[in-house]
Order: sequence, then structure tokens, then C-alpha cells
Amino acid sequence: MMKTRNEMKKNAFFIKVKKCCCSCTHKDLTRAVGSRWCEKHDKAVKPGGCCKCWRMSRQLQMAGFARGRVKRVEYLLYLAAVREDESLAEQAGMELLPKSIEEIRAAFEQQFGGIYEEL
Repeated sequence: MMKTRNEMKKNAFFIKVKKCCCSCTHKDLTRAVGSRWCEKHDKAVKPGGCCKCWRMSRQLQMAGFARGRVKRVEYLLYLAAVREDESLAEQAGMELLPKSIEEIRAAFEQQFGGIYEEL
């Protein structure tokens, strides 16, 4: 039986997570908006629903674990400008191979330094 009350659960890093289908490890990632697929029960369920089999997803278990890095705004703008130039060239009928992320990153680093914020 599905519960619908708004229970919260804290992960190991004291981040509150709503206990519902969308935070459960058993959900299947689909494009459906009105319902989700539960792999445990093999059926469609409402996104806000919750059952006794709920387990916090791995991603939410790790929320708050500071091991990531933040990219510089300048790099993100540079990347967006490169992709926009490629798109405009394609619209103009020019044959231009898109640059790989590695190529764009190397060009940025050569001109401006690292892509990550110094913390």
C-alpha cells in the first residue's frame, strides 16, 4: 500500500530528502511526468507515493559529499560561445566538424588557465 504523507529522511551528510518514489532507489528513470515505474513492484506509481520498500537512491545518499569541483564561469561561457559558433556555421551551410570537449578545454587552458574555480 502506498503512503502519501510527506516524510523526510536525512542522509549521512544531514541533507533532508523527501521519502517518496522520486527519491527511491527502485524507480526507473523514464520521461513520464504523471507517473513513474517501480522496478521493485513492476508497476506504474505516482511520483509522490511511497511504500514500505522505499530505499534512498545512491545519488541522494551522496548529496552533500563535497568531492566535486566547480567550473569557472568564464570556461562555461567560452564553451557556449564555441558551440554557438558551430551552430551558426552549420545553419549557414558550412561544413564544420564540431570540436570535442577535450579540444575546447585544451584551447581554453592554453589561453586562460585551468577550467576549475580555485577554492
